[in-house]
This record gives sequence, C-alpha cells and structure tokens, in this order.
Amino acid sequence: MADLIHVAARLRALQNGRAVPIVSQRQVVIQPHARILTLLSMAGEDTSVHAAAFGGFGEPAQIHVIADPRSRDDQYALLRWLLPFFETYYAQCRADGTFPQIWVSSAGALGHLDTLADRLRFTDEPDIQRLGELWTYAGERSPIAGQQALMSASGALRLHYATGQQEAEDEHLAALLTWIEPPSGRDIFAAVAAAEGLPMSVKTDPRFDRNQLQPAVSDFHGAATPEAAVRHHGRIQQMLEGVIRPIYTATQRAIALLSAPRWQANPILDELADQEAREFARFMLARDDGHRLPYRDSAKAGAIKIAARERAVNNVEAGMLRYDHAAREKGVSTGTVLRAQLADVIVTHPRSRVYEYDLVLTSHQDGLHLRLGDVLCTLDGAALSLRIDEIERRGPFTWVTGRVAPGKSPGKNAAKRLSRGEVLDFGPGAPNWHDLGNVLAQMSTRMASTPWTHGEAPPPPARAPQAAPGNLRAAVEGLI
Repeated sequence: MADLIHVAARLRALQNGRAVPIVSQRQVVIQPHARILTLLSMAGEDTSVHAAAFGGFGEPAQIHVIADPRSRDDQYALLRWLLPFFETYYAQCRADGTFPQIWVSSAGALGHLDTLADRLRFTDEPDIQRLGELWTYAGERSPIAGQQALMSASGALRLHYATGQQEAEDEHLAALLTWIEPPSGRDIFAAVAAAEGLPMSVKTDPRFDRNQLQPAVSDFHGAATPEAAVRHHGRIQQMLEGVIRPIYTATQRAIALLSAPRWQANPILDELADQEAREFARFMLARDDGHRLPYRDSAKAGAIKIAARERAVNNVEAGMLRYDHAAREKGVSTGTVLRAQLADVIVTHPRSRVYEYDLVLTSHQDGLHLRLGDVLCTLDGAALSLRIDEIERRGPFTWVTGRVAPGKSPGKNAAKRLSRGEVLDFGPGAPNWHDLGNVLAQMSTRMASTPWTHGEAPPPPARAPQAAPGNLRAAVEGLI
C-alpha cells in the first residue's frame, strides 16, 4: 500500500507538471555549518580528482583544477589543497561538540568520495593518508540508517518530493530540481530534457571529453615552453569550471529548498544528530589514539559493525513511526502500525493488591503484521506496553486482545484513564541509542574466538553418524 501511495504521488506530479511534496516534516538534519564538496574525475580514472569545488552553505565555491590527474604530483597537490579545509572544519566541530556534514550532488558522487577515502588512506604520503582518514568517517557512515554525515542532495530531495519521472531519473540533480521548480510557460519535459544535458555527478559529458577536454590535455603535454603549458592549463581550468560550478550551485539550491520554513520540525532528527555527534567523537578519539583503519575488517569487527547497523535500522524505524507523520501513515497502510479502537478494558484482580488490565481492540486494517506474544507500545501519549494474547478476524474487523505490561508500570495508570471508543496507535518501542554499547559488548563476547569460517584452523570434525534403529516407530515412541 505504501508503494501505491508513492505511485499516486508520482501520478499527481505527472498530472500537474511539477513535483509534489510527500511529507510535511523535514527528513534530514541540515547543519548550518555544512560543507559542500564537488569533485570531477577524468574519464577512465575513477579514483582521480580532476577538479574540486569546496565551500559552506551560502558561500561561493573555492575551485582548484589540475591539468592532468594522472600526474601523481599534480593529483597530490590538489588533495593537499583540500586537506586544510577538512582539518579546520573537523577541529571546529569537535570543539563545538557536534559533527561535520558533507553534501555531494548524487549517489554517484557519494560513492566516488567513499572510494577515494578507501584508496587515499593507504598511500605513502602522511598528509594524503590523513585526508583519506577524514573522508573515511563520512564514507563509513554513509550506508548506516539515519546517518547525517555524508548527504546526497538528490537523495535528500527524494525523501521530500515525488516527481513525474522514474526513480532512477531522480538521481540527476538538475532534472530533479527542474521538477521541483519548473520554469513558467515551458513544457516540463522539454525543460527536464535540457537539464539532463548538464553533468551532475563526477563525470563530464563524453562528447565534451572527446571534442574539447582531450585535445586541451594533449596540448598541455605537448607544450614547448612553460608559458605555453600555463596557458593550456588555464584553458583546461576554464573548461572544467564551466562544468563544476553548476553542480556546486545545484547542491546549494537543494540545501536551500530543504532549509525552507515550510518543513515542520521532526523530533527524531534531534536524536539522530546526537547519535551522529557521539559517533564522530568516537571516531576522532580513535584517530588520536593511533588506531589504524584496516583495509578489511576482521570477523569480530565485521560482526560488530553488522550488529550496529541492524540496531540503527531498528532505532530509525521506531523513531520515524513515533515522530514522523508520513512514516506513521505508511506504517498503518502496510500493517506495521496497529491503529485500533478501544472496545473494552477488562480488569482482573488475581490476588491482593494486584490488578491486571486487558485491552480489547478492534481494527479494520488488512494485512496486520501481528503474532501472538508480540509486545507493542503506544506511539502517542503515555507509555503503554501491550503483549498480544489473542488475534481474531470477525468479518471486516480484526479483534486484538492484549495485556498491559505486568508489574509497576506507568502503562497501568494510563490504562485506567482510557475510555471506550478511543483510537490508539501501537508500534515498536521508543528508539534506544544508548543501549548500543551493551549490544556491541555482547557481540564482542560472542566473537572472542574467531569462527573456523574466518580463520586458519580447519573445520571441526563432523560427529560420526549413528546407526539407524531397526524399528524407527518404536524408537520414536520410546522418546515420549
């Protein structure tokens, strides 16, 4: 059903000729001190940087272009130009107790930065290694649910708008912005087609490469005098500035749209920002202590990271269902949220000074994701935990009976104040970010001994098979 809602939004955008908002609340944290990083690589050189643009939100781009990134000295000179910007920015974030946020144009640019970070931290130049380490923080955080360190402008806009084109086409930032702010008096498809002609990731247009850039690079290498080389370098710089500036400007525009006052506050973002600040402080402390970032994780480190990612997914989903209106409604439509009307409150008195409260709920939802024994919590108001004891379908309604959590619980007091006919939303409990340390400690204990699948030791010998009994039925009956 949630997919149908998204399809309906895209159809509405196609009908109107412009993107339509799909949420009312902001979906990402926007740091006022965020930095925008735009990189261009040479065709066929995926781990190179031909041109770089860097700046803060609302600031003009500082651009550095080299003639040929295949020259190691020139490539390292560009990277050394970038290093002080990131050193200063990270140091300021540490001093302020917050976290750095880097914005790139698209998922392709995000992957390029992650690949560069992986490569640079294993070079033989200490300052280049340092830049790779700083970028690694953002790169390692990027696949984790709820991270706010490395942001894709196209990805962030897609969380807020639906367009009349395919989802894959939304990765082109200029086309996406055209749908959001279409030019007046012009056909939307013609405007989008024109926007798609602009490079918006890390690669330049192949025709531009073949007809303009490649001859200019060849002329640079064939220059007879230093003066001629400088002249050809200036020509290359002028060409690439014409490519990189629109990408940087489009990223700026995306942040401005997401910073508009039209988006309501989202309490889950405060929790995500606090968690990001803790992760950043932990990462930088490890660098201060001299811990190296490995090329490959050990079995133990890999298991711990997987456990952390799983917990992050659960926390983000729980927080979104609790605080985000659109996520709540999607949860209701898919059955992950129980929206039910209170039919009755049954009070029992099993023994002295002990009272039990059973809630009888009715819901018209189809496809509820409920099982006996599940524990659900109210998503609004006082905390009330409910263990599902009975599920029954009666005509168009699902009847659910659950017991309020036993013992001294604020839920019992809340149950006393409930009135018949009241509509309640139930879902997972509140996110618990501080419990992550306990989860990682448990995983560390379990992985104290490396399993044979990830070590040098051979697998343990299989147990010798037992002979089959002559009378299988008698043997089974003998177990009863």
